[in-house]
Amino acid sequence: MNRHWYPRQNTKRGGIHPPRTSIDRIGDYSSAMRRQEQRIHDKQILANYVQLKPGVLVIWDRQPHRVVELAERPLDLWGEKHEMRFATALERWKTGGERGERPEKATWSGRPYVFVLQPDGKPHEKPLHLIGPANHSWDVLPEHYAICSACGELPPCRHEIAEREADQQAAIADVLMDIPAGHCLACGEYITVRQQATRFPGPNLWRPDLPENSAVFHARRECSTPREKYREQWEARGGMKQPDLFANEETTR
Repeated sequence: MNRHWYPRQNTKRGGIHPPRTSIDRIGDYSSAMRRQEQRIHDKQILANYVQLKPGVLVIWDRQPHRVVELAERPLDLWGEKHEMRFATALERWKTGGERGERPEKATWSGRPYVFVLQPDGKPHEKPLHLIGPANHSWDVLPEHYAICSACGELPPCRHEIAEREADQQAAIADVLMDIPAGHCLACGEYITVRQQATRFPGPNLWRPDLPENSAVFHARRECSTPREKYREQWEARGGMKQPDLFANEETTR
């Protein structure tokens, strides 16, 4: 199976288990060609997996580390956290929430493992001893990897993430400012006379440029998350009067 890295491929997926040869799927396509395409796609997914062993480069806390050692945690040293996690997995299997054979501590995929990692290029630093589930998925790095020249972190670094979040919030604000009065502040669509909606009394907290009592949302489920977020802000600002639930007749006037 092909294990090379593409020039612009930043990471692969890694774990302690050997690479699998097939992917378990529930159901199948009815078309023979679609099933063939799915098998090819599965092979590509499986080829993107790297089994962890000493010397493999992984990401931890946004920094490159080399695997020094991997070891099973002895059963008598599992600790309360992992004992509780195993008990939960066993209960899920008993109630039908988990497929396959009964979980056993010695082979359970979530059993605790010790991962000893050495910061790459820093042999004098103390290795990290981490304890985590055996099925933890790691981001594996190629031997040639890029780091941010400003902060020394692997991409996406904290600066990039912060800038992306800021750009997203700016885009959300721009779209919000384009919503006309009488339209839902969640989806931006017009509220028809037949649709149920919730109108919040008082100043419009998201669109101060609009008149009072203009904050309105569809009552439907897909608009509920922004609506409840607005409700929390509205109540925190002292909103006491119950929002109106209505068929939006005002929009037809």
